[in-house]
Amino acid sequence: MNGREKKVRKLPIRRANNNGSMTKHHDHVSEEILIEILAKLPLRSIRRFKSVCKTWKSVTETDYFRRLLVSLHKNSSSSWSLVVGTKARDLISLHRCETWDLPKSLACYIQSHITTGHLDYVASSNGLVFMDGYNTSFVGNPVLQQWVQIPSLQYPFVTLPFGLVTRVDDDGVVLGFKVVRIAGDKQKRQESLTMLCLCVYSSETGVWSKKPLDCSHYFTSWALIAHDFYGEESDLCRVIPLPDHDLDHNWCFKRALTTSGGSVMYIKTLAHNLLKVWMLTKNDDWKLLWEIRLPFITCDDDIPYYAPLAMNPFDGNIVYLWSQQKRYLVSCNLQTHNFKILSEEEVSTRRIDDDGLEKCVVNQSTCEQLMNASFDPDSLDDCVYPLTLFHFVLPRWMESLPCPPQVEMMDTSSLLSYILVMEANRPEFKDTFGIRERLLRSRFFSTKRRE
Repeated sequence: MNGREKKVRKLPIRRANNNGSMTKHHDHVSEEILIEILAKLPLRSIRRFKSVCKTWKSVTETDYFRRLLVSLHKNSSSSWSLVVGTKARDLISLHRCETWDLPKSLACYIQSHITTGHLDYVASSNGLVFMDGYNTSFVGNPVLQQWVQIPSLQYPFVTLPFGLVTRVDDDGVVLGFKVVRIAGDKQKRQESLTMLCLCVYSSETGVWSKKPLDCSHYFTSWALIAHDFYGEESDLCRVIPLPDHDLDHNWCFKRALTTSGGSVMYIKTLAHNLLKVWMLTKNDDWKLLWEIRLPFITCDDDIPYYAPLAMNPFDGNIVYLWSQQKRYLVSCNLQTHNFKILSEEEVSTRRIDDDGLEKCVVNQSTCEQLMNASFDPDSLDDCVYPLTLFHFVLPRWMESLPCPPQVEMMDTSSLLSYILVMEANRPEFKDTFGIRERLLRSRFFSTKRRE
């Protein structure tokens, strides 16, 4: 063999005996071939294969393998759910996708924690979820069954869970997270300034810190308030008016805020079968992506009864709308004009229809409850605040949960056992002075709470 020729590493093949144990056979396969085979499998299978042997574990944890798998699955969606309310109920879900091939929807992975331990679903970010309960809260990866308990916050006032922020690398791997709680808002002497009192827990330091934020405007239904918890050292918020904030509205419209492809999306249905979709750019400007007449509406009078729900988290061409008259959810590809009515039937082995629309599953009863509470045709108040829904999305690759210093990671079984013990020792909570209720009714929480 020429000294310059590359040596091909041979790896043993493990096979199962009749009793289920694994034995090493004399057959070998090159490392390159093994990587090519494993990279074509869904992540749920790869996670199981890590326990086959040390060699397979080391192969599947290399940067080369990760990037190869992501590139092979770049044209397929990852698992996602459109989740609503503190009980994490599914509106729409896609779980039998090529990237993960999960047997059930993402919401099912966290609902057992809610029913067992009276925890509330707060937020999700890059596959992690934030769960809050009585005097305790958790951040975890429900699919990988990894959880950490967030230390109690020592703060003189009542705080409410507010959100979850993650920091990722160029490949989308989560490097750290921050849990945000809010104590309320306080008007400053200047009439145009309002101060938010936030408390932030960092997985990198393992401690809580106070973060006051000055907002240059009062909270309104026609603007977004933004702050980068990883990139901004200042205590100022950015106020981003919605693209139609200065228009003379006739109230014959419905609108929604959602996300797609990592960007904030603003959807609006107007008279004459018109649908508009804007995307928020990195410069805090709104870019009009779509201004189109919906292909499945035949009468101008029907448009007021179609309410935008969300965009597809991976494809900014696909929008989901709810028909208030016909009581069904429509998936529409704005680029091809293809559309279909979503059903509760279980998806088949085919993930994509011939028209390019994904085989999503809809929770009919949850959709009806949400849309009946959000859009009442006889009330103008329902147009004040846009429907705001966000996706629980799994990334195309997932590492272990970032563990804060001096915090022990637990699996799902340990978490549920711990919650049961806490619930057994929980005293009855009596809000004698109505502090929590007053906080919920404060100016910052004046929007309708939607389940």
